[in-house]
Formats: sequence, C-alpha cells, structure tokens
Amino acid sequence: MDENIIKGLFSYSGNKYKIYKSHLIDIIKKFDKVHEIFLGSGVCLYNSNRGGIGIDIDSNIISLHNSLFDENLIPKIKDTYNSYFPNGRNKDGYMNLRKDFNKSYIIKGTNLDNVHMLHLLGQLSFNSLLRFSKNGFNVPFGMKEIDISRIELHQKIINSKDIKFISGNYFDLDLSIINKENDLIYIDPPYIASKFQYRGWNIKDDILLLEYIDELNKNNYKFILSNTFKHRNVINEHLISWSNKYNLKNINTTYNSWTASVRSVKTEKNTHEVIISNF
Repeated sequence: MDENIIKGLFSYSGNKYKIYKSHLIDIIKKFDKVHEIFLGSGVCLYNSNRGGIGIDIDSNIISLHNSLFDENLIPKIKDTYNSYFPNGRNKDGYMNLRKDFNKSYIIKGTNLDNVHMLHLLGQLSFNSLLRFSKNGFNVPFGMKEIDISRIELHQKIINSKDIKFISGNYFDLDLSIINKENDLIYIDPPYIASKFQYRGWNIKDDILLLEYIDELNKNNYKFILSNTFKHRNVINEHLISWSNKYNLKNINTTYNSWTASVRSVKTEKNTHEVIISNF
C-alpha cells in the first residue's frame, strides 16, 4: 500500500481515509481533479492528482482548510503552543487556550486571527473532536500529542495543486468549470442510516441530494457517492431503491472510532456501507 496516502488535515467523524485506502484510491487516481462537496477533512481532495474544489457548510471546517494559504500559519501555531504549553501539553494550558479562542470566536467566529488556535485545540482535544456550541469550542482535553508536521504536509499540498475551498452547500459547486472527462465529484453526505444525525440532516435532505446527483448524471458529470444502506438496524430504503440505476460496490466495515477511549461505546459490526457511481 502507498505510504504517501494523505489522511486529511484533521481527524474528523466520518473521515474517509480507511475507505479511500482500501476501495477508492485506484479509482480516484484516474482523475485529474476531485471535487468534494461534503468536504470534512478532505481526504479525497488532498490525495487527488491535481486538486479540486472543496465545499462544506461548516464555516469552521473551511476556515481550517483556508488557513493553509497563510504563509505564517506554522509560526503562529508553534508560538501559540509554546505560549500555552511551555512545559508540554497539559489540561490547564488547554483550558486556557480554549477559553481565549472562544472569547474571539463568540465575537467573530473562526477567522484568520484565531484559526491557528483551533488547529491546536482540534489536535489536543478528546479524540481530536471538532465540536461547537453557541458558546464556542467545547471539547474536553485529550491525550494526543501535537502533530505540526501533519499541517505542514497539507500546506505543501495546497501550494502544489490547484485547490479551492468554499463555505456553502453542495449545490454551490460551479458545474461550468468542471471537466466532464477528467474530473470527479465525490459525495459523502451525512447518513440517514447512521448513529449520528449531522446538522439535522433528514430524509428530505437525502432525497434532494439524490435528485441533484441524478442531474449530475443526466449532464454527464462523473460522481461517486459514499453512503450506508444499514446501520444499527436503521435502513435507508429510499437510497437502496435509488441505487439500482447505478453501479454499486458493497463495503464491509466496522465502526469503532471511540472504542479505544470510551468503554461504553460498542464496536459497530452490522453496518452495510456502499459506494455508488455512474461509471
């Protein structure tokens, strides 16, 4: 397996590194650009040959990605780490960092003035979670070490490929600039058949997305959709019926991302995950 596969800018629930490595790499590497319209950590986009467009409705996520264009990002992160953790990472330093970030966040959200602090919080938080409430970032302290090299690697990638990040919805993708022969649109939405309902995503949202994908297909854009037919005995019947007109690949996978840290979280063994495409 290629040791140069990129895991994404940050750890993220639903990260596609595992599936990319085992099921998508040979497919995606055939395309010049990959456009991720539910970006998350951007595994497929960063591993693309020539770049692409990443879209996410979460402005905090887009701010993290866009911060890579700041030439002073790494010095800011290092200086901030040394300021809050002069003797190495610890809970008190983390809580002070979180408090100071949230003072800024409540006034003007995540922006170029404070996003370097969010990079640190995300890496040092419990299970590297990125979670917000109305009062700002609210994840407790975790046990991981800081990994600045991960950020440096992704900064090199955005400087070597044609990559753009957009804060918005999946339908904000400008299809007029997509090369129908050489580009791929990768779609990894929240799953109806899932343990978590991201931002209230529901069956109506799912149906509208599938209609959007049908239009992509009608207009000869190539796509890959990752999703689940079944999870914890929740079945997405609409997706199963819709998928019959496209190519389907079944994936056997196990979800246990929190098991190592939370004993009460059981490994999920009954997930039926799929990859659906029109080529």
